[in-house]
Amino acid sequence: MTDTILTTDRLILRPFRASDAPDVVRVLNDIEVSKWLTRVPYPYSVHDANWFTRRVAAKAFVFGIEFHGRIVGTIGCEGEFGYWLGRDYWGQGIMPEAAEAVLSAWFSTGKDRIEAGYFAENARSSKVLRRMGFVETGASRNFSLARGYEVDRIDMILTRKAFAARNKN
Repeated sequence: MTDTILTTDRLILRPFRASDAPDVVRVLNDIEVSKWLTRVPYPYSVHDANWFTRRVAAKAFVFGIEFHGRIVGTIGCEGEFGYWLGRDYWGQGIMPEAAEAVLSAWFSTGKDRIEAGYFAENARSSKVLRRMGFVETGASRNFSLARGYEVDRIDMILTRKAFAARNKN
């Protein structure tokens, strides 16, 4: 389990705790959130959240996004860069703020690149990734557990060099 905590002007990015399960259920038991994710079922239960908080707590580079004392999403670099955010928090600049912090920390560990992807219809996620400097590498299909079928996905990559160059502009 990581004990790393990242902070931004408005956010605390920290390891998940078992006590976060109610917030995770509140956020992910919304089809408008879960339909954009590959491995999240809908409806989303307390059992699902308990499993998630235990599993993610063991991951080295995955963080709960705490905003005003509540978990409102997650972000991390476990295999690839990924995130989710509760619908009540969309459009407030929370995800770009969290992404900046996590990707800065990721690249500061000496990593040279990270892959990501988003479901093709998800314009908000596309905007976040492109803002961070990710570039498209192709397309694929992923199964969405919440939807119950395969969805078109846009595959992307971000290099340390591209991330640093973006931050200089």
